Amino acid sequence: MQDSLDVTATSPRRICRTAAMAVLTLSWAAPALGGATCSVAATGVNFGAYDISLPAPNDSTGNVTVTCSYLPPGGATDVNLQAALSPGVSGSYSPRQMAFGSARLNYNLFLDAARSSIWGNGLSATGIATASFKVGPGVGNGTRSAELLVYGRVPALQMVGMGAYSDTIVVTVTF
Repeated sequence: MQDSLDVTATSPRRICRTAAMAVLTLSWAAPALGGATCSVAATGVNFGAYDISLPAPNDSTGNVTVTCSYLPPGGATDVNLQAALSPGVSGSYSPRQMAFGSARLNYNLFLDAARSSIWGNGLSATGIATASFKVGPGVGNGTRSAELLVYGRVPALQMVGMGAYSDTIVVTVTF
């Protein structure tokens, strides 16, 4: 799903209307699960207004949701999943960059609310998200979901020009 937004960037000499978003697209391995079927959905990170003169970073969140349902017959099925994110247009995890033509706006995506662990592919000092749950027969056990929050941050005081900045991140979920 794609979220769009308008960002107003200001400086003492100019006002720039920009748009910024990180769009999450999906890729997943076909679930090799006996007794369950799974689906994946993602919501992009919408950074809202970015003011180039503010000393604080601009934070936002998105999510990746994995939902699995029990398929009879049989007993309960354990679902263990891993979710990795691509580096995006910059080709690097630190920093990721949103683009508008040749102009770039640095940002990153993190596993934690403190924004200290970069969400990547598990290599180059990045981490991956994991979750586990069980689906099976019985009332309340037929469908389970794991919501993986994506914590985004645009660092403060970046001098960017007017434009619609965006990036596309591929989410790869392995069951």
